[in-house]
Amino acid sequence: MNAASGAEARTIVLIGATSGLGRASALQLGAAGHRLILVGRDRGRGMSLTAQITARAPGNRRPVFIAGDISTRDGVAAVAERIKDETDAVDTLLNNAGVMSSRRVLTEEGMELNFAVHHLAPFTMTGLLLPLLARGEGRIVNTNSEGHRAALFGAGEIRLDFDDLQSERRYNPYLAYSRSKLANLLFTFEFHRRYAGFPIAAVHPGMVRTRLVRSMHRPGFWLLSTATRWMLMSPDKGGQALTELATTPVLDSGGYYDRTRLAKASPHANSRADAELLWDVSEVLRGPFTASADRRMRPDAR
Repeated sequence: MNAASGAEARTIVLIGATSGLGRASALQLGAAGHRLILVGRDRGRGMSLTAQITARAPGNRRPVFIAGDISTRDGVAAVAERIKDETDAVDTLLNNAGVMSSRRVLTEEGMELNFAVHHLAPFTMTGLLLPLLARGEGRIVNTNSEGHRAALFGAGEIRLDFDDLQSERRYNPYLAYSRSKLANLLFTFEFHRRYAGFPIAAVHPGMVRTRLVRSMHRPGFWLLSTATRWMLMSPDKGGQALTELATTPVLDSGGYYDRTRLAKASPHANSRADAELLWDVSEVLRGPFTASADRRMRPDAR
């Protein structure tokens, strides 16, 4: 990527920046001269990353790192307030935080972890940062997955179970992950319908060797990941998709990208009824999406 000039440099908020795809994209964006606000849970990793970016960045521009847990509403709100302390405008918000757990884990709020991190966190963060996005380009890119179509090991075609959004019944880690990614995609498409003034897209960055993959301590998953390791791309290559969509002059708003090419999402991801219901449920769980009266931030008339 060529270095961005002062006028071309974007202010980019990258959630989930300290490992895997996020780290790779942060290094790429920093080397190109963009102004970065990085968010992650691990302060040590964050400080190490900011030092690496500063050493490579034009003019040794140092990114801002914010340590925070975005699995709860209070955690997201705290991070959003820190971001507002650092800038009054955001050009690109990259919602990239990811988890995968072999057992059912609940957040402090009692939300299932996949659903909290992959759907509720982007939903809440986007709403809280909407005033800053309105003052910048206002682009949002959500990291998604082809797993939104079907879970590993034969769970079948994926659709949301609104009677079990928290995976309280028999927990299947692959199904929980896939449903949370479907929820994220439904949010992406519904946001596009309601807030047409803000370009938004979701991206499947490819099958990548990351800590998220290695976190699954289940024999079947370990066997699969070992057998297919040669097929998985590096985080650097996977991160290129995030970097490209964060900075490309033209983003197809409301689009689902397989890396940098537009692709068709699953039929269930295009369910308007499911998207509207999920939005309503999310507001019950997290409060109003945005309280702003700014015209650009009001839902478009339907």
